[in-house]
Amino acid sequence: MNSVGYTLASYPASTATPSSGGGVAEPAAPVQTSEPTPTNSKASKKAAPRVARARVVRQPVTKAAPETDTVPGPSATATGDATYTVEISDNVGFALFNTANPANFSLTTRLDAAGSTSEANTLFKEGAGYPALGGSAYLSGIEHSFFRDLCGKGGAIEALGPCTRSTPQDTGDNAVDFIFVDTNGTSAGAGQRLGAPGPENSTSPIQRNSLFPGSRIFPCVASSASPNRVRDFNSDPPNNSTFGTLSIRIRLTNNTGANVTRLRFRIIDQTTFPAPGGYADLRARTSPTVVELNPCTGLPTAIYGTTLEEPPAQPNGGAFNSTLSAGTITLASPLPPTDNPETIGIIENVYDFQLLFGIQQTGRFKAYVNVEALP
Repeated sequence: MNSVGYTLASYPASTATPSSGGGVAEPAAPVQTSEPTPTNSKASKKAAPRVARARVVRQPVTKAAPETDTVPGPSATATGDATYTVEISDNVGFALFNTANPANFSLTTRLDAAGSTSEANTLFKEGAGYPALGGSAYLSGIEHSFFRDLCGKGGAIEALGPCTRSTPQDTGDNAVDFIFVDTNGTSAGAGQRLGAPGPENSTSPIQRNSLFPGSRIFPCVASSASPNRVRDFNSDPPNNSTFGTLSIRIRLTNNTGANVTRLRFRIIDQTTFPAPGGYADLRARTSPTVVELNPCTGLPTAIYGTTLEEPPAQPNGGAFNSTLSAGTITLASPLPPTDNPETIGIIENVYDFQLLFGIQQTGRFKAYVNVEALP
C-alpha cells in the first residue's frame, strides 16, 4: 500500500491491460503486495507447479451472471439479537449500561453511547453528538447508517493513502467517531457518501485481518498489471459501470488454525460518489468466477467471484461499509487451515478471489477492505 493512488485515466483506452506506471493504492487491508516482483525462472522449471485448490461447489446463480457461470451463493442477512417493540424517534441517542435498573443509569455505569446533536440528554451521546439528520429525502425514507470509522480518515473520499486503523474508532466524541452513509449518497445533514448499513449480529463474521495475509495470485506479475488487476473498458451503465470496470485479484492464506466456514470483505475506505474531479467514482459489484491462464506456471487458475450482500438493496452499487461475500466458502466446503505439501499441484489453504468495481468517473482511486471470517 502507498499514499500515491492510481489514476484510472492512465490505463490505455485500447486494451484491458493496465499500464504499469504510476503509484498504486493497494486494494485491501491488510493485503500488502508492494514486495519486489520475483522472476519466474524457477517456476518455469518445475515439473508440477502447485496451484490453489479448485472449489467445485455449485452455488445458486445471481442476476449478475448467466446461468453457465459459477458464482457465489446468496447473501446473508443479520437478524437482530434483540428488537425494540416500539418505534424509535428520529435523531435520538442510544446508550449501553452495565445495569438493567434505569435508576442507576449514570456515567459510571455507562459503557458506550451514540446520539445526535439534537439529543438533549447528554447521557445518551458522547461529546456534542453527530449531526442530526433532516431534509425531504431523509424524511421520505432512506437506507442509511451511522457506523464507527474503520479506517481513520473520517470517510473523506479524497484522502488517499493507507488506513491508519482497521477497528472501530472510539475517542469518546460521536462527531469524530461516526460516519454517515446511505445507499443513494443522500445529503441529509451529516456528510454525503455512498455506502450501506452493513448490519451485523453476535453470530456474524468478525474482523480477521492479521490471520489472512494477502499476496498476488500471480507473483511473477506486478500487482497493478493484468491478470492481477484487470481494467475492462466496456461501458455498462445499468450496472453502475459507465466507464467500464476494475477487477482487483487477491490471494488470501488461512492462518487461523481452523476451517473457515464464512468469509467476506467489508469496504472501509473507497473513492466513490460524490467524488470530486480528479478522483474515481467506484461502485462495488457482484462478480462471477473467472479462469485465467497463469503466466507464471502456464496452468489455468480459478479466481472466485464475490457477492455484494443485500438487503438493503444497493441499486447504485456498494461503497463504504458494504460487504462482499465469498459464497464458495461454506460449512460444507470450508477453507482449510493447512496445506499438504504432498498433494501434487494443489494448495489447499489459499483462496483466490476478485473484487469488481464499476467505474462512474475516472481518476485517482483507493479501495480498502477488512477481512471478516468465521470462526
